[in-house]
Amino acid sequence: MLHVVTPENRHLYSSEIKDQHKIRHDVYVEERRWVGLQSRDGLEFDQFDTDDTVYFLAIEHGRVVGGSRMNPTLKPHLLATICPELAEIKGIPRSPDIYEWTRMYAVKDRRDGGRFGSGVIGEIFSGCLEYAYDEAISALSLQFEAWWLPRLQQHGWEIKPLGLPSLINGEWWLGALIPITAEMVRSTRAFYRISDPVLVRNGITKPLIRAAA
Repeated sequence: MLHVVTPENRHLYSSEIKDQHKIRHDVYVEERRWVGLQSRDGLEFDQFDTDDTVYFLAIEHGRVVGGSRMNPTLKPHLLATICPELAEIKGIPRSPDIYEWTRMYAVKDRRDGGRFGSGVIGEIFSGCLEYAYDEAISALSLQFEAWWLPRLQQHGWEIKPLGLPSLINGEWWLGALIPITAEMVRSTRAFYRISDPVLVRNGITKPLIRAAA
């Protein structure tokens, strides 16, 4: 299951949050060799790990095996601060109902073959979109390597590029906006053969925006 970690319930996940920073170090610093990342004591984090960040943690038998995060676009975020060139044509999306989606990862032993890691990664994709739809988030902005584009289109997503591809650390990257709809949640679940909701909301008492409306 994919656990939603917000400022409201973060105290329940202190050890798991530390684990995800360790996994991110393993993935982005050690394995992918991304430059310019902050690392202390084997933990990777950046200036966008803030009190406003919503984390998504895939937890199996008490072990964090993958995750991702979202940040509000009205606050400083990665696209606007680090790589605005990815949105040179359409501009940086900023709205209370648009969030930025970054840092998707899975531990090595849970990256099963076929469908580019259909197990944990499929759960993260489905759960993050489930959260966005439930919270009445209208769209997500994201940056990804260009080779992901045809793969993401297989999910049934409407992908709106924000600019031309840009070369970053030797890889071509794209910035895009994806509108959130019930159909894209359904099609993503179908792609990964997921039949039920996957989110866990321990200790979260605030009503969902959509449910409240």
